[in-house]
Amino acid sequence: MKNLKENSIRISSAIAVCWPQYGDKEETLDMTDIGSKFNGCYATNNSTICFVIDHEVFVTPYTRSAMSTIVNAGLTEKHFYVPFSNWDYPKYEKAKWQRLRELATESHCRDYEVDSAKWCDEHNIGELSEEILANCFRMPREGVPVKHLYFEDTYYPACNERCVDCTVVDKLGRFCANNGKVVFIYRDGHTYVTRGHKIISALRAAGFKDAGIFVPFSNGEEITNPALAAQWDQISK
Repeated sequence: MKNLKENSIRISSAIAVCWPQYGDKEETLDMTDIGSKFNGCYATNNSTICFVIDHEVFVTPYTRSAMSTIVNAGLTEKHFYVPFSNWDYPKYEKAKWQRLRELATESHCRDYEVDSAKWCDEHNIGELSEEILANCFRMPREGVPVKHLYFEDTYYPACNERCVDCTVVDKLGRFCANNGKVVFIYRDGHTYVTRGHKIISALRAAGFKDAGIFVPFSNGEEITNPALAAQWDQISK
């Protein structure tokens, strides 16, 4: 619990809060009543947790680790106001709050990869060699901007890369080929693209199955981001 407190915003008295959606309008937030009425309790809203320990109020981004700590400490779930869960942020601890949110996002990504690998283990989808993976381009979550003779677009990973839901399990361990390019959804839940068909035998041997998945860069598109284009150019057939 000590570590969780350190990775939270403590609201021990009235603080200034800003609302960016209203031009950084500033308000005063006083959680004194919450601290007295809900000691030993927690509430959640929009991936944010507010919890009360020894009548002190703390706010932290939602992660599995944070939730596990809170439950193991015996806190009781209640319904009360959760600060910083609607884009608002603490004026004088903005940098800390942004960093905590970044760390939470990284934690969600790790959870997603672990859950994807677990599902693949349960469904006999094996691993590829490091050498094979090194010759593949992983689609970034932010997407890849492309330009074609007739259109411009941004291509994103095949899965949401946030949680392993029904849409993700439909694509895990699947691959598709088109015009000399192959896309596959690997055990980590990420989308990979490579050149040439020689990878297909390795995919099949690892338990991957053919499916109708969109194959990026297989119809003459050019990647317009120089750094990403350089990564793709390094992929050999």
